[in-house]
Amino acid sequence: MTFAQPIWLYGLLLMPVLAALTSYNDSRNRKRLERLVASRLIPDLTDAASPVQKFMKRTLFLGALSAFLIALARPQIGFTEQEFTRLGRDIMLAIDTSKSMLSTDIAPDRLTRAKLAAQDLLSLMKGDRFGLIAFAGASQVEAPLTIDYQTVVEAINQLDTRTVERGGTDISASIYSAELALGKSEQSYRSLVLFTDGEDLDEDSIAAAREAAASGIRIFTVGIGTKEGSLIPISPDNQQYLRDKNGQLVRSRLDENRLRQIAHQTGGLYVHLDNEGISRLVSEGLRNLNQGNIGGGSWRIPIERYRWPLAAGLLFLLLSSALGSQQRKKLTQRLSAKTAAAVTLLFLSTLLKGASSLDRYNQGDFEGALQGLRDDLKGHPNSPVLNFNAGNAAYRLQKFDEAFEGYSKAMMSEDSNIKEEAYYNAGNALFMEGNLAQEIEQQLSAYYDARYQYHQALDLNPRDEQAKKNLGLLEERIKQAEKQKQEATRSQQNRRSRRQRKQRSQNTRQKDQQGQRPDQQDDSQSQQDDQEMPSDQSQQSDSAEGDDQNGPTEEPSPGQKKDGEVREIAPSDQQPHGTPAPSDEKRGQMSEEEALSLLDSLKDEGAKIDLMRRKTDRGVSRDW
Repeated sequence: MTFAQPIWLYGLLLMPVLAALTSYNDSRNRKRLERLVASRLIPDLTDAASPVQKFMKRTLFLGALSAFLIALARPQIGFTEQEFTRLGRDIMLAIDTSKSMLSTDIAPDRLTRAKLAAQDLLSLMKGDRFGLIAFAGASQVEAPLTIDYQTVVEAINQLDTRTVERGGTDISASIYSAELALGKSEQSYRSLVLFTDGEDLDEDSIAAAREAAASGIRIFTVGIGTKEGSLIPISPDNQQYLRDKNGQLVRSRLDENRLRQIAHQTGGLYVHLDNEGISRLVSEGLRNLNQGNIGGGSWRIPIERYRWPLAAGLLFLLLSSALGSQQRKKLTQRLSAKTAAAVTLLFLSTLLKGASSLDRYNQGDFEGALQGLRDDLKGHPNSPVLNFNAGNAAYRLQKFDEAFEGYSKAMMSEDSNIKEEAYYNAGNALFMEGNLAQEIEQQLSAYYDARYQYHQALDLNPRDEQAKKNLGLLEERIKQAEKQKQEATRSQQNRRSRRQRKQRSQNTRQKDQQGQRPDQQDDSQSQQDDQEMPSDQSQQSDSAEGDDQNGPTEEPSPGQKKDGEVREIAPSDQQPHGTPAPSDEKRGQMSEEEALSLLDSLKDEGAKIDLMRRKTDRGVSRDW
């Protein structure tokens, strides 16, 4: 047995106190009567009940109060399974984050208006699942399909022109991402809402729309901007504007014709973002879509047993009223007591009719549902269903750690359906936790764990299409995160290599500066010897001088001429192995070991360039 509101049980501690106070009051009243009349006359004058009858009356009354307190604590014994399904629509929001969305032809700018319009759409379509895609020259899913609107709103608020690294506007990329997120189905309850100015980098967006229509996806386009357009500011004070490669100012204009064609290919609707644009999109477009099963499951609901102590308390109260202190009670008084008891029963029934955790969850009171499930778990901490339901409530509150803990305990269930759903929801919780991670290592760790959970769910149910969709989205995120990690590692290695080369160059320069003065002294001494020595001695001196020039104190540092002027190093400057010592004209050339070391340090730079070339399938002719 468990109690949903155990705090009421503390009231049972007051029953002995009430019993003692009642006994003390009876003794005090009897002493007062003895002061007025003789003790032998009291029974005849007061017509008092027998002591046994009085004791029974008080006991029944206290028993009734105790039973009512137990009923208020809501005892629960057993449980029932209740299946539920959620009907609604799947709607992906795609918001253009290219530089052209910074245009101020609508205040304050196009991107801000698009983000506000997307939030208005969320508030008007309660009950449907929403996801978010950000696109510019490429696209990426910022939030998978979910009914957790707060998560989608936070993802919308974080959008800016740096969300997608590649510049430009590729509408077809957002359509392909929406197809992957929504999947294929013959039912028409899935749609994509595009918020963009319509300036498309490619010309294949209409063809992509046809493919989306074949997959059963309706596309609704929302045009943002004006036909006249405006310049694209690139400074916070709006004093500098974007220019093309020829130095001409770029003016961004709304392309309504393209957006109408995209919507027409899928049977959707085009609206211009104005005061009535979003309401028209909802009433004439999205509300006309069919509703499909967007989620469901089963709840294990504890059975309320408060009626048992409530009925016992009512019975005790009626018996107590029947055993009056006077033997000659009128019938009307007894009837009034029964009427009062019935009113008390009705009041308590209304008071005890509390909403279950499932009702609170369906009403959107996730905090209340989670608190109720926590209380239920105190009595059954290992219940798979209670832990699963608590995980769902915690997930809606973005408490992903607590949600994952609940799903982990639900995985121990012997019911394969509950187990598969627990693995799937645990993958979703880790997916969202990875999206919110600040460090790339933490993000990848959460993504890898989420991938494992999805694979476990698919092992139990290979036909789980939603798990396959989310796994596909997760794999894309993992690839993006791994590329970012590799680029960060290469950048760090390049910086370390540059620091090492700079340090070696500084060390060589210091050696040159230290060896300059002895060199000058040797030159002056050599000139004096040439004037005094015979010709054969002069030749020996020249030979010795040539040997000194090959020493480390007189050789210029790599990349410098002898006089200290920096020069550009070319591969032809390498000295072949086995060639004689450099002459005066070839001083400053690097040795073979130095040249090989330099080439090795540049390998990472070449790999980075190749990586960027593979990452960019085609060049960007314009980045707005």
